[in-house]
Amino acid sequence: MATDVLFSELTAHDNKKIGLITLNAEKALNALNQAMIDLLFNQLSDWRDDNDIVAVFMEGSGEKAFCAGGDVRALRQAVIDGNPEVPQHFFETEYRVDYMIHSYPKPVVCWGNGIVMGGGIGLMAGADFRVVTDTSMLAMPEISIGLYPDVAGSWILSHLPAKIGLFMALTGCRLNAADAIYVGLANRFIDHAFRDNVIESMQEADWTGSDANTVVYGVLQKYREKSAGWLPYSKVREHRDLIAALMDQPSLVDVMSALENLETEDDWLLAARKTALHGSPLSSAIGYRQLQQARHMSLKEAFQSELVLSVNAVLHGDFCEGVRSLLVDKDKNPQWKFEKVGLVDDQSLNDLFSSPWSQNPLHDL
Repeated sequence: MATDVLFSELTAHDNKKIGLITLNAEKALNALNQAMIDLLFNQLSDWRDDNDIVAVFMEGSGEKAFCAGGDVRALRQAVIDGNPEVPQHFFETEYRVDYMIHSYPKPVVCWGNGIVMGGGIGLMAGADFRVVTDTSMLAMPEISIGLYPDVAGSWILSHLPAKIGLFMALTGCRLNAADAIYVGLANRFIDHAFRDNVIESMQEADWTGSDANTVVYGVLQKYREKSAGWLPYSKVREHRDLIAALMDQPSLVDVMSALENLETEDDWLLAARKTALHGSPLSSAIGYRQLQQARHMSLKEAFQSELVLSVNAVLHGDFCEGVRSLLVDKDKNPQWKFEKVGLVDDQSLNDLFSSPWSQNPLHDL
């Protein structure tokens, strides 16, 4: 049986090695399941302590996706089957992997080709070199399945300028390579055709004269310059002032009203508006509050708070209904717990923010 994550150690100069990670669930768009997360944690831990490994390169198999998120169907099924410990274990271990990448002592390159959504952004966000390509499409579309931007999404989005992060959380808007670089989710644009060249150049590089980060920087810079002419047009940059105005409201109710009353013929904005208005009102309320709070948190605190929210949202929020509607029955007619954000009461929201544990499982991050 094929393994859902492939690992190899590519030989480089001076007896050094480059750790290559390939998410290998192509039919599922490399969405993360529990086995994949466990494999990633163990291998990244081993390579962290291996002096021969100088850098790590992460990619997805196939041409369509780096990683389209997590295996949310399996999480829903676990809840239906009466196994509430499954989502807790999934999120806890996923967040440990993400946090490890953020704090990894060796340069990590994430090759974000194709779809990068949800859990894929979680893996990518902590990488030192976050590469997007000509086919990259990034999004945090959790609003449509009754979740919210987790995998440190609340921490990352809360620090974006002009309230673009809030717009992303509420609308699940799709970002191309130029958008991703503009908002800081990516920091390199390289045409996907250069992927093999990048790997070969990393293998041929001199790892003795400079620190590893400088070596990787030099390799990527070469292909970044070769690719510069192909960077697409950024919708986020074009609409930055409009997005800021829409999001700059005294309350979430007012933000949603501004989106509802938006008059535009721009297809990208219309798609974002539609997602926001059809998404879970409870998820909108969770995301709105969490983004406000996460601005003042450390990364560790953000992961700890998200674990509380994610487990509660899966067990008691709109998650199971959202996944049913969008991905299982595919009727796209979810019966959300609240009809609109103005009806979400404080007690229901407070309950989702209340930890079910006396000590957070991620206390030792």
